Amino acid sequence: MTDIRLSRMKNEVHVQFHESVNSLIVKAGAETYSFALLYALYKQAFDNETEALNIIRKSELTAQISEHDRVRDAIYRGFSDTVKGFRNHFEPETREAANRLWNVFVHYGNVAQKPLDAETAAINDILREFSRDGNAAAIDKLKLNDWVTKLSEENAKFHELMMERYGEPAGKTPYRMKTARVETDRYYRAIVAELENQIMTGKISSDNGFIIEWNAIVSRFKSILAQEFGRRKS
Repeated sequence: MTDIRLSRMKNEVHVQFHESVNSLIVKAGAETYSFALLYALYKQAFDNETEALNIIRKSELTAQISEHDRVRDAIYRGFSDTVKGFRNHFEPETREAANRLWNVFVHYGNVAQKPLDAETAAINDILREFSRDGNAAAIDKLKLNDWVTKLSEENAKFHELMMERYGEPAGKTPYRMKTARVETDRYYRAIVAELENQIMTGKISSDNGFIIEWNAIVSRFKSILAQEFGRRKS
């Protein structure tokens, strides 16, 4: 059977490879080729690896949340600093409008230092305050509608990221990617060894459709590895 260096695969590709192999086994039936027990061990190891990858993806989402919080904070501070600057304007009506809006910022304190969800709620409250008649007129006077729109957009995007994070399966997994990959590959190789033994003893033929399709999967991922290696070399 066609061999492949599984250790060279990136995590995402590694999972995709075993997803393809697992789907093939499910379709053909492990019992048909007398490795049902090995398959049960392989499937458990692969499930553990998939769970470990989900933890990695969740960590990536956490990084996105942290980065977007910095973006949101920058918009908020830019907005409040702009209003603060207008408080020194030479025109009395402009100063009055700025002071009106500045009082709202002061009332809510240092929003950027609040816990993430509390900051989201506070910004929503501020935006509602700014939509009221007197404050809305002050926003128009100072031509700050773009700031209101931008802050609203960034706050909504942040809220969506947090909802996605809360939607992740709860709890931590005891499995980590490196260990999980080793286990998955170990049982994969055990199944391959069993199939090769069956071919050598004549129990199944190398021309068997199951074996041909298995080798086709391996060849496809070997091409993916070769392309990736070529990009790295370049």
